[in-house]
Amino acid sequence: MSMKFSFTLDDDDLKYFQRLLRDAKKASKDEEPAEIIGAARKVVGEARASKRLPSFAEEAIDTLESLVDMVEDEDWALNRAIAAKVVAALAYFAHTEDLIPDHVPGLGFLDDAIMIKIVEQDFKHELWGYRKFCRFRDGAEQRPWTEVARERLPRRLRDKRDAIRDEIAVRQEKAAAREGKGLFRW
Repeated sequence: MSMKFSFTLDDDDLKYFQRLLRDAKKASKDEEPAEIIGAARKVVGEARASKRLPSFAEEAIDTLESLVDMVEDEDWALNRAIAAKVVAALAYFAHTEDLIPDHVPGLGFLDDAIMIKIVEQDFKHELWGYRKFCRFRDGAEQRPWTEVARERLPRRLRDKRDAIRDEIAVRQEKAAAREGKGLFRW
């Protein structure tokens, strides 16, 4: 038997979590990105090692792992400015004391999942593109024993990455227009 629970965070709740995120970003501005990324990877590892990780937390941990992978993926070659923003967002997972200790069965990762969802919203287009790129790369024909394949794959990955980045830009522009932040065009 399973039960579905849903809840809504009101503006004050969101402001609270956004303040926590902002404070974590400020507190970690002098830290090395590798330390922050390592701490985020540690959260992923601890969550995966948990005996009973609820599905909502599993989904959030998948997103957290994608964010970390996206920053470190040399084939994706994330823009430095975006990478810095992602690392700053990951800072929350490096130092913040949990509101709900992770060892509490069923609910321990709830606060982490909420924060991941907030961060995911900020990078939703980039995450969409990165996941699309990974699916392409995972399915790309690879015959590394041939000279042609060794030369062709990096070019194919670069071309696909560039095409996906163009799609991301279009998605961001459409989203900005829907939110009333688009450019007025004739």
